Amino acid sequence: MAAEPAEPPEREAALQQALAAEHAAVHGYGFVGAHSVEGDRTRSRWHRDAHRRQRDELRDALLALDATPVPSESAYPPPESTDATALSDFAMGMEERCSQAYLELSGVADPWLRELAARNLAEATIRALAWGAELPTYPGFADDSP
Repeated sequence: MAAEPAEPPEREAALQQALAAEHAAVHGYGFVGAHSVEGDRTRSRWHRDAHRRQRDELRDALLALDATPVPSESAYPPPESTDATALSDFAMGMEERCSQAYLELSGVADPWLRELAARNLAEATIRALAWGAELPTYPGFADDSP
């Protein structure tokens, strides 16, 4: 017997989840950049700017739905250490959380939001690779399997 297809996620909730991940990434890349050396500092600035653009796009999409965008938290937990490896792991973790949020958003019925989610999922995967992540078989899946 075939499994019933999952109900598509509610678009506002999926947008809010992606927005929350973007807020955390913007904050996190500020931290990474402040504790990195030259090359990683530049990369973290580029990645922070990309997340700001994605955050703003999600915020605008929520406003277009007459929804109140979830605000940024006042603080986010930093990594345990500020050595280069810990900062790279932290950056990869932020990109993985964004990937998971965009994978969820890709399940909504709205074609424009699905395209946005697919584009941002691909970009998060590429950014994670820049920090040393392995290319996952199934980007955005927590255990790398559907």
